[in-house]
Amino acid sequence: MEIRPITEAEQDQAIYVGSQAFARGARDHTYRDDPNEDTSVSFGIWDEAGLQAKVVVVDYRVHLGPEVVVPMGGIAGVACLPASRGRGYAGAGLKYALERMREAGQVVSTLFPFSWDYYRRFGWEWVGAYPHYSVPTRILKSDPGTEMVRAATPQDRPKIEEAYRQFAGRYRGMIARTERHWNRFLEDSPKHFTYTYVFEPEGQVEGYLTYRGGKEEETWLREFICLTPRAQRALLGLLRRHEMQVNKFTWSAPPDDGLWSRDYHWDIETKLGPVTQGRVVDVPAALQAWKPSSSTQGKLILGVQDECAPWNTGPWQIDFSDGHVEVHPTHAQPQISLDIQAFSQAYFGTPTVAELRAWERLHVHDEAGYQALTGLLDGPPMWMNDSF
Repeated sequence: MEIRPITEAEQDQAIYVGSQAFARGARDHTYRDDPNEDTSVSFGIWDEAGLQAKVVVVDYRVHLGPEVVVPMGGIAGVACLPASRGRGYAGAGLKYALERMREAGQVVSTLFPFSWDYYRRFGWEWVGAYPHYSVPTRILKSDPGTEMVRAATPQDRPKIEEAYRQFAGRYRGMIARTERHWNRFLEDSPKHFTYTYVFEPEGQVEGYLTYRGGKEEETWLREFICLTPRAQRALLGLLRRHEMQVNKFTWSAPPDDGLWSRDYHWDIETKLGPVTQGRVVDVPAALQAWKPSSSTQGKLILGVQDECAPWNTGPWQIDFSDGHVEVHPTHAQPQISLDIQAFSQAYFGTPTVAELRAWERLHVHDEAGYQALTGLLDGPPMWMNDSF
């Protein structure tokens, strides 16, 4: 078995493998010429018969609260030819990708799994539980604030981006979007117009929504971001005005968006569940990139077990104060023990350290260490509204 980056000359082979797995053999390669494609690197797994599998790592940066943005490796395009499945090729590619992400400084990784169990074997675990709403247009309420909602113009883009940045700082996991991301979100596609509306009561965008395409029966909002409750009410009022053309709108929201507390109705359908799996690639680097509350301080010995990334395994001495974290290897007995899957959940903030303890996903050997870990990782929940 040989694992290495796929060269430009080998891209057609990689497309062949990926198309079999994801596109039923379609030979549309136009995405290769898309100027808004994300920066990525593809790793191939070869045997004596040729390229058998591949793993793609997309280069992202993600928000971890209001002050921290860290490099993240987005796992995508994991594919293996059917005749070679079950031989460990894709798994070997994932382990290789972990090493390369660590070298690149990508301290965390996320993906959208075809199988939760499969990626759990390599250290990824579900992070975040998102409500997905399906709301009949007819039950939405009029709101006076809708008079301050208008169609966005290209000149509004900096204000929309700023609203997103402020909103992203309330969570862990939201992508720090580049110009390419925003082009994909806000520009028209070859087949559809993109409709974006902003709520701007006092010169600043407090909320926006955007959608493209859809059907009369149901239309999906690609993004619905509100910094204030009045922005949400105003934009919901705008959706109500679509009643003659759209029966139902659907969208994903963060767990604390407040829709239930203000506008719940029997005909609103809500599905709650995880969407993303996350993983800490480099435990000490990730902890030192994290910024705990400046009002908290403490120390603990943390024992992490990571079979696929052995550089993460071992007791770690963690000291934190004034929003700064120091991590060093130690031979002391751990106060808290957990595997990389549980640690990754705690790091992303959902589920919380307390929930992980209640579910027996971590082992407390010393109560002081548990209290310190709770204070260290306290902060906003996980939410991501991008896919790859």
